[in-house]
Amino acid sequence: MRGGPFHVMKKLLIPLVALLFLAADNPQAIVKYRQASMKSMGAHMSAMSLVVKHQITSRADLAAHAEAIHGVSRNLAEMFPAGSGPDKVKSDAKPAIWQQLPEFKRDAERLERESAKLAELAKKNDAKAFDEEFKVVAESCDACHDSFRVRD
Repeated sequence: MRGGPFHVMKKLLIPLVALLFLAADNPQAIVKYRQASMKSMGAHMSAMSLVVKHQITSRADLAAHAEAIHGVSRNLAEMFPAGSGPDKVKSDAKPAIWQQLPEFKRDAERLERESAKLAELAKKNDAKAFDEEFKVVAESCDACHDSFRVRD
């Protein structure tokens, strides 16, 4: 056999590795996706804020808004893979995300945990508890943005 078993393995592995690189999400698409996800969370937070501030009286959609925040927050840290930072793609994400990854993941987990509480409180129709937890979720967002996002 010409080249032996390693020659055959090389012939099989090189195309497979190339295929894996082609199948990976490109950094521009990753950033576009996470920006759209973050904007959706911002829109849900804005809608809930109007209710919490008593500018809108109907609380009918709070559970949907809170669940949307929780749903997006479940995979928040995974939206920031290596190679998708501002050194590669235009982004408002600070390099600190990748330099301080454990802290970033801790903040993302806090948002997931607190937004889960918010979604549960919305289902229970406990306005006072919901409004207090909304403030906790908003503070969680602000703390992360202060540390890991370039402000305009």
